[in-house]
Amino acid sequence: MLYAYKARKNSGELISGTLEAVSEQEVMKQLGQRQLFPVNIKQASKQQAAVSETPKTAEVKSGRVDVRDIMVFCINLSNMVGAGIPLLGALNVIGKQMNNPYLGSVVINVSRSVSEGSAFSEALGKYPDVFSRLFVNMVRLGETSGTMEKVLKTLAIYMEQQENLRQKIHGALIYPALLMVAGTGVIGLILTFVMPKFVGIFQKSGVELPAATQIMYVTGTWLQHFWFIPLGGLIGITVLVKKTLRTKAGRNIFDRVLLKMPLFGPLTAEILVARFCRTLGTLMEHGVPMLRSLDILEEVIDNAVFAEIVQAVHTSAEKGEGLHKPLMQREEFPKDVVYMISVGEESGKLAVMLHKIADFYENKVEFSVKGLLVYIEPAFISVMGVIVGVMLSSVILPMFDLVKTIQK
Repeated sequence: MLYAYKARKNSGELISGTLEAVSEQEVMKQLGQRQLFPVNIKQASKQQAAVSETPKTAEVKSGRVDVRDIMVFCINLSNMVGAGIPLLGALNVIGKQMNNPYLGSVVINVSRSVSEGSAFSEALGKYPDVFSRLFVNMVRLGETSGTMEKVLKTLAIYMEQQENLRQKIHGALIYPALLMVAGTGVIGLILTFVMPKFVGIFQKSGVELPAATQIMYVTGTWLQHFWFIPLGGLIGITVLVKKTLRTKAGRNIFDRVLLKMPLFGPLTAEILVARFCRTLGTLMEHGVPMLRSLDILEEVIDNAVFAEIVQAVHTSAEKGEGLHKPLMQREEFPKDVVYMISVGEESGKLAVMLHKIADFYENKVEFSVKGLLVYIEPAFISVMGVIVGVMLSSVILPMFDLVKTIQK
């Protein structure tokens, strides 16, 4: 039987919801296990039962969940909770309406766990491939503070900011990637189809081929017959690199080399500084303790070098020395950032200052990407021009000898 209840948390906040139980005494027992004090318990109406009934849908075992899907989930759940709909009913409705079948199945399972007595954050924590540790901890904070609506909106904004930054970077790099694919295709076409036909004509005419033409011809002929070797090699290298990056040592080396690369290194550092400040500022803004925030940040930062920096900051915070001292010793953090963090700590407005730094560096990343393209595009076009020029000259030079032979 389904019962509707109203209860108060230890903080005094009044909440409402529905529970499956055989009697009112069983409802009181379940509420006690959740550390809730019952105010009113009655049998649920037909309308409440229809909303709160956990749907019997086919479970989707696996799938890909996009950031946009989680954002929609957060916004919808925030709006429904803010409108006074019980959490369980809101989860059931959202689970039915999700466009992503896997996420819909996960939400239904979370709803089922909540109806069985689990805390919302605990139920979310069972799906780390969908809900990050940052997400789970923020939801737990919303549960304990009674600010679930606000926390969910903050999470949606945070994810939107991170996704927009990623999209700006990817969008800026699409053009160079297309140039590379098109250039590689043109070179392959000249080597495997154009060059052999011209060389066949030259050989029949008895024209002596220059060394460059012979090299191009041999390369093109080899690719025609053994194209699967370079293709297999490329696939093998890709798989090897991916496996290496999954190891701690391999990832560590890659992250350090990436930060030392010209042009790309400074851009990567700016992205990571923005993520560091945005994530830490979001956690602190909602009252997550500093040490726990740094633990979460270490997982979110996704770079071995910056993870070491977070560990150093964690050690400093444990000693009560503040954040800025270990950051002063790292070249990855600009001095202006460290100074602003120091000012934020002294003024007691560190979360606000971290958000300001993140805003500045996210805008800076956008300009840095555009500046990087100023160097990449001309350099790539120049290299491709040289390669195609050498190929064409290896075809044109023998043609002069062919004309001379015909004139004789």
